[in-house]
Amino acid sequence: MIKYLILSLCLIVLGINVFYYDFNYALLSAENRISLIGMLATSCAALLIIIFILSEKVGKINKD
Repeated sequence: MIKYLILSLCLIVLGINVFYYDFNYALLSAENRISLIGMLATSCAALLIIIFILSEKVGKINKD
């Protein structure tokens, strides 16, 4: 249950960072650097949580 809560928080923070990203500047400009770091970090965290959830499901299938 807590995994899904953390995953939803990651997605909310990712949405906030996308909201603060300014599309008028270049991709790697200084104005967008913090937003890009936040998007990269939260997407990595969300991917790790998804991998953890899937590995638990595979573990349950293999146990049975």
